[in-house]
Amino acid sequence: MSKACVHDFFRALDRFEDRDFLFYKIQYDIAPTLAEIKPSSLMTFVNHKREMLTLWDRYKEGICQQLRVCYCELRRKDDRVIVLFYRDETLANCLAFWKNKNFLKGQGYADLPKVEDSLCLLRQRFEEECPHELGIFLGYPVEDVTAFMKGNGAPCLACKYWKVYQDVENALKTFEAYDEEREKVVQAVLSIQRKSA
Repeated sequence: MSKACVHDFFRALDRFEDRDFLFYKIQYDIAPTLAEIKPSSLMTFVNHKREMLTLWDRYKEGICQQLRVCYCELRRKDDRVIVLFYRDETLANCLAFWKNKNFLKGQGYADLPKVEDSLCLLRQRFEEECPHELGIFLGYPVEDVTAFMKGNGAPCLACKYWKVYQDVENALKTFEAYDEEREKVVQAVLSIQRKSA
């Protein structure tokens, strides 16, 4: 996806009314999760240039229903909220994958049969700091999460959606797949903009 194309997308997005602006911004940011190739995606809503937090509070239920996606507000402080978007079955499968399950058990997530139970514990941990296990929820390979946690000075081999320490080839393919899903949203929005011009 070219930088010019993304620039045009955000310029077009700014012309939308509030609800549509928020809808397409969320759709773009969480596109890999909507395509069910990423178990969850994280977004932060802040009242800056556009009142994103206010818009989120006003439109979140309808937009999430329209996108057929669940959400969990991990932390709300003053002027911002951090939100995890997910599809229940996709996230459940990610958390149940044996490597992830073993890692999460070591982080205190033992015997949590429902996604909501795991999210509840994640939300509690998020109150203090951003916990390392968030990477598992976001679909990062457990090997990269543990390498990042050890932080023994090993350089990461690639960095885009996460810091990659092993299996660069697979990570780059994943990054490309994520970008392709975002590109679909970019093209859809630019097409809408052209038709309304």
